[in-house]
Amino acid sequence: MTDGHMSLHYAGVDTAINDLEAHAKTMHDQMEDLRTYLNSKINVVLQGDFSVAAGTLATTLHSADVAMGGKIVNAHNALTEIRTAIRDADMRASTHFDHVQG
Repeated sequence: MTDGHMSLHYAGVDTAINDLEAHAKTMHDQMEDLRTYLNSKINVVLQGDFSVAAGTLATTLHSADVAMGGKIVNAHNALTEIRTAIRDADMRASTHFDHVQG
């Protein structure tokens, strides 16, 4: 493979990393907005059991957001490793091609 073919793979992995980061931020922001909204209604609009349920949901959202953040970091690391592997293979192939061409 030549450098041109591998650059397409770089672009694909870079796009995946950028998309992952953008979607993760959007999901995090939406969860935070909902959690803030729920917390603002506890003991104000929501009373008794409804207040407890809203508090439980807000806590669950926070826990889910933290867990999602960990998964996003793992996915980001995996994509970075894939990109590094592609780069290393590209460099080895390029070196081999240059050596064979003399």
